[in-house]
Amino acid sequence: MDDDKNDYNPEEEVVTGNWNTPKVELKEVEIKTGEEDESLFWSGRSKLYRWVEGEWKERGLGESKLLLHKKKGIIRFLLRQEKTLKVVANHYIYPNESYCKLVPNAGSEKIYAWTVKDFAEEPKIEQFALKFNTADAAKLFKQKFDEAGQVNLKLLDSQGNLKEKVEEKKDDDKKEKKDDNSDNNKKTKEDEEEKKDKVEKDEKKKEDEKENVKKDVKEDDEEKDKDDKTKDDDTSKDEKEKEVEQKEDVKEKEEKEKEKDDKRSDDKKSDEEENIKRED
Repeated sequence: MDDDKNDYNPEEEVVTGNWNTPKVELKEVEIKTGEEDESLFWSGRSKLYRWVEGEWKERGLGESKLLLHKKKGIIRFLLRQEKTLKVVANHYIYPNESYCKLVPNAGSEKIYAWTVKDFAEEPKIEQFALKFNTADAAKLFKQKFDEAGQVNLKLLDSQGNLKEKVEEKKDDDKKEKKDDNSDNNKKTKEDEEEKKDKVEKDEKKKEDEKENVKKDVKEDDEEKDKDDKTKDDDTSKDEKEKEVEQKEDVKEKEEKEKEKDDKRSDDKKSDEEENIKRED
């Protein structure tokens, strides 16, 4: 212990620093339940059971609700577990021979059972039973449940699907088909324009080839005419040169003849002079 005291160094002790806890700003997050566009048609505290593997098993305890959509007018059944708020039942009310037909369970006036295609977790056919504290509460539930079914009959098709969604799907299919037709028409038009352009290009190419042939023929004719002219010029030149040569030959002959005549005349004159001298 004495050694530990001797090893203590006050300078090594941390005595300064910022020990305040940093402030964290928490932003308010808006939580949506999916019920914002709905109004309450009916509600009641109850316990939900589900038929699983040949027996009724508790599904959840909480506030059962019939919710009316403000715009679409459709009514659905919803139940959340009151502790976890987990959705344990969620479906439209569509009464027919198979679905949403309330029947008392085990002869009890407090329990009603029905079969339905539920969407709480995944689309699945479920058999539910709803238990109330009193028979009056159960009776009121049945009354409101049946009323909701009559309201929904006008809004659901024979398959229990919302007609608005079906119409939207049909409209989407029509739009998609129209778009496909539009694309096909556009493609056909583009193909026709491309074909037309090709025909025009081919015709232009043929016209250009014809023009080139004409041009070549014209150039050949001009070249031929030029050659013929050159040939004619050469021939004419040769003839002229020949004519000049002939004239020069004639002139030369004439000069020679003249020289001969002059010589003869001189000789004759000389002879005459000689003769005169002799006579003298």
